[in-house]
Formats: sequence, structure tokens, C-alpha cells
Amino acid sequence: QYKHDTEVVASWLATTAKAFGYSDPIGVGEFSTAKTPVKPSGRLKGKERKKAKAAQASGEKPPEQLPEPSQPSYTLAIKDFVPLAKHILDSSEAAKIEIPRPFSVALERVIWVRKSFAEKLEHAGRRFDLKSDARHAFFVNILEKVRKTLEPLLTVDAFKVSNLKDAVTNIGTHKHTKGLSNLFEVLAVYEPSAEFEAAPDVVHPPPIAPQYSVEVEDDSTFEALFAITTLMDDLSRLRREIAELWTKYEAGEMDIAAVSVATNTAIELARSFEEDISLLVEKNGGSSVFHVQYFYAVSEALGIDAEAKQRPDDDYNFAAYEIADTLFTNTLINIIAFVRANPLGEIPSYNGLYGWYYESSTQTPRSARQKYRRMKPALLEMLSDLPLISNHPSPIEDQLLHGMMTTLRTARRERKETPDVPIWFSFAAQIYLDTLDIVKVGKGWTDMQRVMRNVKQSVFDLPKSCMEWRNVLRAFEHWDKGIDPIARIREALGRPYTEYTFFRRHFMHCGLAIHFMRTLFHQQGVAYAAVPGTVLCTAQLYHALKQEKCVNHTWEDMDTLRKMQGNSTFFIGEPPSSFEGYFNNFCLTIGSSITNWASDKRDKKVKVSKDNKPLMKFKGMTSTLAANRISPLSDRRLISADLVESWIQKSNKTQDDTETDKTQSSTTSEKKMRQPLIHKLAATVQIEIPDLEFDYFAIHNSCRELLLRLQTEEEKVTGPGFTKKYMSHGEHNLAFVAGFVLSTAAGKKGIIDTAVSSAQLLEIAAKTVNQWLSEGKGKTISGAGNQQSDLQPQ
Repeated sequence: QYKHDTEVVASWLATTAKAFGYSDPIGVGEFSTAKTPVKPSGRLKGKERKKAKAAQASGEKPPEQLPEPSQPSYTLAIKDFVPLAKHILDSSEAAKIEIPRPFSVALERVIWVRKSFAEKLEHAGRRFDLKSDARHAFFVNILEKVRKTLEPLLTVDAFKVSNLKDAVTNIGTHKHTKGLSNLFEVLAVYEPSAEFEAAPDVVHPPPIAPQYSVEVEDDSTFEALFAITTLMDDLSRLRREIAELWTKYEAGEMDIAAVSVATNTAIELARSFEEDISLLVEKNGGSSVFHVQYFYAVSEALGIDAEAKQRPDDDYNFAAYEIADTLFTNTLINIIAFVRANPLGEIPSYNGLYGWYYESSTQTPRSARQKYRRMKPALLEMLSDLPLISNHPSPIEDQLLHGMMTTLRTARRERKETPDVPIWFSFAAQIYLDTLDIVKVGKGWTDMQRVMRNVKQSVFDLPKSCMEWRNVLRAFEHWDKGIDPIARIREALGRPYTEYTFFRRHFMHCGLAIHFMRTLFHQQGVAYAAVPGTVLCTAQLYHALKQEKCVNHTWEDMDTLRKMQGNSTFFIGEPPSSFEGYFNNFCLTIGSSITNWASDKRDKKVKVSKDNKPLMKFKGMTSTLAANRISPLSDRRLISADLVESWIQKSNKTQDDTETDKTQSSTTSEKKMRQPLIHKLAATVQIEIPDLEFDYFAIHNSCRELLLRLQTEEEKVTGPGFTKKYMSHGEHNLAFVAGFVLSTAAGKKGIIDTAVSSAQLLEIAAKTVNQWLSEGKGKTISGAGNQQSDLQPQ
């Protein structure tokens, strides 16, 4: 937002001055710096070609090249700001010029933020050789001259930061020390409170797409300090939001998969945030060096010498512990030490030098030293497990694991004295430690075992030749071997290790594994149930019997399926309400012509076309999109808040297309809109869990069982092999058992060699379905769900 404000000021000054006759050249090489759209040659160059070759060698799909923006952009020199402003004021039509509110807002905020931030870090300046002090003061002076020059044109109600400061989000809600709250308060002008935004007299300016950027300063230290401060503020907010979600999980208010997906996505967003400032960080020593120097600088600005250790073996002066905790320096320091001691290719092993993390400890550490001593072994134990997990192929790779392996590979490639540790990885490690303080150890592993066993029970009785059965169980092999590979390696090295420690402590990994299982179970289940058409036609038969008031029991599982899938899966247009309509809908949905059922047709086999045959919908769009990001071979391109928002919107659209409670859906959507993005994502995944857990394998098997029973009952009247005479061999055409009931009820099939009336098969179907439902067969899924929720892992 800060960068955007600067560009808004530059763009308005340049475009307005040119519109009023400013003829002098603007900036250096105005048109030569424009980005002219050029058709790509299709041949990658330089680093991009190397990346593509590396990806091809590893079997990965190379990232797509995004098109360059077609709108040209120009660079405006700082020295041109004041001449442009004076030309606008001196214009003969100056009286007609109305300065837009977005410009005044941007100008005021840029001035205030730059001055205030410089004051906050004034005492830390000597740690960095701030050659940019003079340039920074020069730019602020230029901006103030622009404001002074244009003051006669500014409206009476022009934006003032002082009017907004009391309305910004309460900084006190952040987990910061008092000094850090003051530092981050500079950025609060970009985040008005909800009450301020909702005020009736607040005017929300339309967004502006800047055409001009500002000349980059030669010395980037001030810009880097400001950029990392905004990053730390953003990460602190994400950290708080994530902690709130895990607290809800511990209290039983949210599912672990929903919280884990949101947490993993938040870390991905953190990676994107850091990428925005990566060039500035690289110019100042790299991520690790600049991160540590920033911690020392902030501590110094707050009156603490972080390098004045209280004991020789301390990592730093623990008087600055809260600052280090807020700036993710505690995790950074230990990750650097771990990477130095455990280069890629060696088996990492923590020897307990700094103690062990005691899961059963009930004592809450009070002093900074106690907190650090509890944190350090917990982190080092986890870090030593991550490379071993990476060496055993898994269907998922969370961002903590991805960060560890990325850092190790970078360290081996660059061989720096201080390995570069991305800030987002230090953030991910801190999130891991936070969850250890919030959630009871082992809870996630218990949930993971329960879900895994329930899914296995659902597919256990399927034919072993079933491809969907193989796909589900093959994915479970990594977790279902009955042994912990990490424990076996540790035992071979003579290191103490309790089995499944990694899974019992790493809640996010367990949650993502559960999310992967559910998504795979849903996708394979829908594919299994949709292809034969058994479920589709049985649903139509059940609908016809209900419409004709022929059933005395409720088929709960089928009613649930219809609500999830919506009418469009089972019916062409509105659900039919007549015998003619039932039959016509059946023909249309199986891709069969009504002429197939003519009494004088020589070929008695019913021919169908699969081209226009409706299939079941895959549900859980947001969950599916999120699941695509957790595979080791998944798309690793950076994501944005807008992309995550689009995932959520796709889920909302899917929910609108199904038979849901519109009032409840509207209320839920409004509530989600008021939440932070990460909370909205977690809520969306939570809503989709019933869709993912619904057992399509079981509903298909239930429909198959019912149709086989119905076929037997029909043949008692029509004679052996009656239904088979009108269809091809195989259970893929078992759906025609329901079709003959609908066709005879509609009087569309002349049965020459029998005396069966048009209503007799319908009566047989009604009797069979009622008997089947009275045996409790209609609650196979809902009843199993209630039982499974009480199961405990073995």
C-alpha cells in the first residue's frame, strides 16, 4: 500500500500536468523506459531457461510464463515532482482543477509514514551505514513542497492522518512489546477499524491503477528497513489469526484439516509477502544477515543491547526475548545453527545437548530464559526429523517441510558462511512452536488414525480389481505400515526416540494428511459411483415412488446425496411429477432415445450414448484447490490473497447451485465476509467436510444391492432373465432394472410374451424398496458416521 501510494502521487502529478500543457521531458528517458508489449518468441533465456531445464530433468512441470502487462509504465524522477505541482497550480484552468481524494490520501500517508518511521528507528541508524539518510530527507522534503504548492487546490475536508489515527485497528491486540507496538503503529494508517469503515460519512475512493513509478534511490537500506517492518507486521497478524484457529481446534470448535489448510496457506502467503521485498533484502546481505541485523537494530532502538549476553553460552541477551519472539528471530538463530551442523545429504540427529522437550510437563515457563530453553529443544528435535520425512516419499509436503528442504538445498548450493534462511521459514517454525503451546500433544495423530481407519473400512469390501480401491489404499501405504521409519533410523543410530513423535507433535502435518485422505476418498468415490449409473437411476426410481406416495420410510442417505449434488445431477430441468416425466427424464439422463422402448423394435437391447450423460459433481472446490498445493510435486508458484479469495468464491458458487438452506447459507456467507482471509478459508473448508466425507462407495453399493433384490422380485413375475433380455450383459447396465419400472409405469414398453400390467412392476418396486428401507438399509452412511465418530485409534 505504501508503494502504491507513492505511485498514485507520481501518476496524478504527471498525467495532470501533461493534460494542462506541460511540455518539458518528464523523468529520464520517458518513453524509452516504457514497457512496450512484445510478442514472446517462445524461447526461454538466461535463468528462466536454466530453471526450465532443471524442472525437466527432475520431472517437474515448468511454471507457466505469465504475460507482461500491456499498459505501459514510466519512471518519474523525484526532482520533477515540484515543477509538475507548480505547473498545475499556475495553469490558467487551475480554478477548475479538483484534486481527487485518493491523491490527497496517498500524499498525506506517504509523508507521515516516512517521517514517523524514520523517527522510530533513529537510534538504530548507526548499526546500518545509512547513506540514504540525506536522500530520505530530500524525498520527504519534496513531498512536503508538493503538498504546500497544491494546498490552494485542496478541498476543506482533505484527508489528514490525524483524523484517522484514532480510528485505526487497535494495535494493542497484537502480541508485541510496548516499543514494538509503537513501531508497528506507523503502519496502522493503512488499516482502519471496522467501525471506521462502516461509518456513514466515510467515502471509499475508487482504486487507481498507477502509470508512473518513482525513481529508485541508489541506497536501499531505508527502503529495506521499512519493507521488513511491514512484513513483520503482516506476519504478526497472520500469527495471531492462526493461533486463534488452533485454539478453536483444541476447544473442539473446528476440524484439524480446516485449520491445517488455513495455516499452510498462511505460510504460503508469507512466502509471497517476502518475495515482494527479496531484492531489497538481497542488497543488504541476504535474508539471514539482514534479519538478524534488523533484530539487533530494533532492540537497540528500544533501549536493549541484544548482543550483551548475560551468560557466555546464551544465544543473545534474553532481555530482548519478547522482541526476538515477535520478529521470529528465536527460530531463525536455531535454524541457522542446525543447517550449519547438518548439511544436506547427512543424517541429522539431535543429541540432547540443550535438553529435551517434555510433552507431559505441566509447568509453564515464566522467565525469558525458561521459555527459550523449552523452545530450543522442541524446535531442534523437529528440524532433525524433517529431512528424514523428506527421504520417505509421502503424498503431502507441508510448508515447514518444504522450508527445511529449500533451506538445506540453498545452503549447499551457495555455501555462505551464514546460510540464508527465508523469513517465511522462520515464521513457519514459530507457528509450529505456537501450536505446541496451544494443542495437546497427540491429538492430531489420534484424529489422523481415526479418519484413516474409517476410510479404509469404507473401501475394504470393494473388489480388489477396482481401480478406485487401489488408488485409495496405495496413497495410505506411507502411513499404514505399522512401523515408524524415523524411529527405526534413530534406534540404529543409538538415539532415544519415541515412535510417531513427529506425527504426535506436528499437528499441521496430520491435518493436511487428513485433508488429503478426505479429498482423495471423495474424488475416487464419485468416480466409482458415477460411471455405472446405478446411483443415478436408483435416485430417479426413489423420487418417482416418493412422488406417487408409494414409500413409507425415509432413505436418509439418498436424501443427503440429493441435497449435496443438487437436482441437476439427477434430472433434466425440474424434477418430474408424472409417469411420462419420470420415464422421459430417465431416457435423457442415460443418453437413450425413447424409440429404444418401442414394442415392435426387433433388437430388444437398449442402446445408450455416454456423450450427453450427466455425471455426478465433484464437491469441495476450495478443498480440492487447497489439496493441489500440498503434494510434493504440486505447483510451487507464489500465491496471493486474491487467489485464495477466488478459491473461496468458487466454493460459495457451488453451494448456491445445490439444494441448501438459502437463509442459513446467506447468514454463513455474511459471517465469513467479516472474517480475516485465513479464517474465511478455514470456515469454507470446514463447511465442505461433509461433502468430502460422504461415502459414495457405500451409496453405490447400497443402490446395487437394492437393484439386485428388485431384479429378483421382478423376475418372479416376468420370468427368469426377463431384464437381461433387454440389455447388454454386465452390472454396468443394472440401472435398467429401475428403467423398466419407469417405462412400464409410463406404458412405453409393450411386453408381448407376458401379461404384466403397466402398474405391476411399480407395485413390486414399491414393496421391495419399503422392505429394504425397513431393514435400516437407508441409514448405512449416516448410521456408520455416528458410529465412526466414537472409534478410537488402535
